[in-house]
Amino acid sequence: MVAHDPYAVTDMSELPESAFAPRDYRRGDLVTGEIVRIDAEGIVISAGLKTEGIVPPQEMRTLTDERRALMLPGSRVMVIHLNNRGPGGMAVFSFDQAQEKQVWEDLIDLHQKDSEVDAKVVQHNKGGLVVDWNGVRGFVPFSQMAPVPKEGRIEHLDARIGEEARFNILELDAQREKLVLTERRIWRQLRNEAKERLLEVLEEGQIVQGTVRSMRGFGAFVDLGDAEGLVPISELSWAMVKSPEEVVSIGDELTLKVLRVDKENSKISLSLKRTQPEPWDSVPERYQVGDVVDGTVTRLMDFGAFVKLEDWVEGLVHISELSARRMEHPKEIVYQGQQIKVQILSIDTERKRMSLSYRKVYGL
Repeated sequence: MVAHDPYAVTDMSELPESAFAPRDYRRGDLVTGEIVRIDAEGIVISAGLKTEGIVPPQEMRTLTDERRALMLPGSRVMVIHLNNRGPGGMAVFSFDQAQEKQVWEDLIDLHQKDSEVDAKVVQHNKGGLVVDWNGVRGFVPFSQMAPVPKEGRIEHLDARIGEEARFNILELDAQREKLVLTERRIWRQLRNEAKERLLEVLEEGQIVQGTVRSMRGFGAFVDLGDAEGLVPISELSWAMVKSPEEVVSIGDELTLKVLRVDKENSKISLSLKRTQPEPWDSVPERYQVGDVVDGTVTRLMDFGAFVKLEDWVEGLVHISELSARRMEHPKEIVYQGQQIKVQILSIDTERKRMSLSYRKVYGL
């Protein structure tokens, strides 16, 4: 049978006889009625021919003064049927429950469409954020929030109270009044869009500022604001380092040089050492041919011994400059890690090479 809405017709003769009988509503039915009057007892509505009901004050607590001012006789309002035991046998309706039911139906519709919702952050607890969407409380677990800094965590969460934020619906159960939200997907999308914009304007050789966020054995990851870049361990220092922790710490603010921008793979390679003078560039200012200097034996090869004078400045003592006597291997004279003195025989800054002598210092 097709239901008829008495408000949708203009000719009463079009209505069937059943439409003139009082409506028999069941508890929980959502009803749209016409306002007859508003007084101290509540809102009296006409919910169908020969059917009047009342919304008592205790069932309209969510009705704002602004909305109430717009409710005039003849306007329509949505309510939920509670019972038929009102004054004079009138049906009793609830404005508050109707609003809540409609809100949940709206949420269900948004969830089915995978739409975003704008909700207000009202508090935080040990599990995450509590938000409000049109009177419905929702929960955002920490695992579903945009990243929260480890330092100043509580201050960051406090600052979010009162914020209007955008979320996706993760889980919804209207019967249990359960609403779980997430902002991770939105955060990632915004982050990716910002990263793409940064990749478009970044150029190799450009100097940028960044903050160290994490470290791995192969380098340090730096936050550039809208994207993250990697400083390989070989680009952290002109000196040989075994781990990034020897050079930087998490939270350090760094000035970096862009080495490579890989737009296709969304990767940014950075260098810290190239923002600093290369040691070999100033070697002639510190060393001269004939100088006797201190060094450390770093490697032994069949043809000689490498000696480090300072970070990234290393020279070779040829086997013939270790001793005048004939030998099979440099280990017969020196050992790795030994502190020795050497004399500088030649300096080639272009090829980053230095020839040293051990025997001229020790008279061997």
